[in-house]
Amino acid sequence: MDQPILLQPIATVHSRFERNTPSETMRDFESELVFNPEFEPGLLGLKPGMDILVLFYLHNIDPAKVTMQLHPRHNPENPVRGVFATRSQYRPNPIGATVARIKAVVDNVVTVTGLDALDGTPALDVKPYTAWFDADADARTLEVVEVSSLDKARRAIDRIDTEIIRLLGNRAGYVAQVVKFKQTVDEVRAPARYAQVMRERRELAEEAGLNPDIIEGMYKLLVDNFIKEEMQALGLKEA
Repeated sequence: MDQPILLQPIATVHSRFERNTPSETMRDFESELVFNPEFEPGLLGLKPGMDILVLFYLHNIDPAKVTMQLHPRHNPENPVRGVFATRSQYRPNPIGATVARIKAVVDNVVTVTGLDALDGTPALDVKPYTAWFDADADARTLEVVEVSSLDKARRAIDRIDTEIIRLLGNRAGYVAQVVKFKQTVDEVRAPARYAQVMRERRELAEEAGLNPDIIEGMYKLLVDNFIKEEMQALGLKEA
């Protein structure tokens, strides 16, 4: 099939960003998907807190800049790759795809965070994002499914524990960075933040159907250890 495909925009992005801006910056701010009136009935079921996959047309792309091979993120230090092995916006069909989180749905306007589309961008489609269906192959194996044997259940548990420990390592990476923003024992211990973390982790445990006392105990053990490491890194001692 080499015939052109005609697509009709279903919405327009309203954003504070009108020029190319790093995606990491754009995703920190709210933007709006203003749906054409005839598509408003299709918003039934979309609610705040839901994640959605937004497909949009990169309407400002200069076709002359499209190339089949490039340095990822336009950084000459990155080895050259084929365009289909990158997230470059300069593509034969300039289609963007981003997972965004709904903040509000009012009439034909859906307010989201996490969308890295410029103001005026035509949106082509919106789909609910579901981890078990849309996530990468490894992440899909972390979702709970019916198993046919004890061995399969144990292998699934091992995969989940592997991922939990990997993420705890990522958490430790951020903890190691916060040291440079602290100087005193009070800043390290941060009692108000400590109490907030424990309270929120208890709430998350309850939402997940877990015993909040057990989860709080686990986090206290983890956080207390990180605090000890921060104190040592800064050369601080208890008063």
